[in-house]
Amino acid sequence: MSCPHLTKDDRICLGALLRAWHSIRDCARLLGFSPSCISKEITRNGGRDKYNPHQAHKRYLSLRKEANQHCRVLGKDQLITDLVVTLLELKWSPEQIVGRIEYELGERLVSIASIYNYANNDKVLCKLLPRKHNKYRRTKAGNDRKKAREASDMRKSIEQRPEAVNQRKRTGDFEGDTMIGKEKTVRILTHVDRKCGFLLADMLYDVTAEKISLKTIKAFIDIPDNKKHTITYDRGCEFADFERTEKQTQMDIYHAHAYCSWERGTNENTNGLIRRYYPKGTLFANIKEEELEDVVKQINHRPRKRLGYKSPYEEFCGVNIRILM
Repeated sequence: MSCPHLTKDDRICLGALLRAWHSIRDCARLLGFSPSCISKEITRNGGRDKYNPHQAHKRYLSLRKEANQHCRVLGKDQLITDLVVTLLELKWSPEQIVGRIEYELGERLVSIASIYNYANNDKVLCKLLPRKHNKYRRTKAGNDRKKAREASDMRKSIEQRPEAVNQRKRTGDFEGDTMIGKEKTVRILTHVDRKCGFLLADMLYDVTAEKISLKTIKAFIDIPDNKKHTITYDRGCEFADFERTEKQTQMDIYHAHAYCSWERGTNENTNGLIRRYYPKGTLFANIKEEELEDVVKQINHRPRKRLGYKSPYEEFCGVNIRILM
């Protein structure tokens, strides 16, 4: 653990104590520092006989100014600046940018704070920073609603899911939902893997339970069987044709409690990422399938802190890709 910093007055007192031939332990006790801290201070500044408090403090200020200069390169190093701006335009967060650069290159070339400072001073870049919001808190009303609806049909409740799903121990356990556009009649169907955040998304220009079932079956047709285990939906009527989906995909489908969106938190958070591209009020009818595919690709190739800054695509497919260069 690093020792606390000495002030200029501390160094002047230390110089006087050394001239009076006090021991290092006495100096440390009188100044309120550890003996190791005082010993390092004396050693790095010429030793007991040559210690000059004014020169020592001047050297300290110089080192402090030079410290972490490699993290203050934005605006100076054009290559790094262009890379950061490009990744911000891909909707990466500053933390993801720094983590991925360090993951691929083995060193930290820029700091999170410097990216925020640089972007906040630019009217265009500041709009690319992640949204800020308060964490969702479960209310007592939300807890009470968990038992408000009895299982009156064939739906399997979320409590029946295998423990491996709850603990996110395997790939292939998905959460699903739909995002509603301004016109209400067009939606985006999303499925997200609970373990790695891998996203599947499709446009729904006509929203019926049958169409959603068929879209889901088509979305999972190319997914390997060992990565298809379960899907968790809410209790919306749009997922009423779940039995067809179960039969065709060979995946067990479970349903969260009514009004308990936090039980599908991974899906809700990922829908929030899509909202960065299509904010509320967007007409989904104007979105083309190819455009949505490009958005999904960008999200799946964004590094995630919980994956050690690997991307969901790398984790889900078991590959390593050079993203930066």
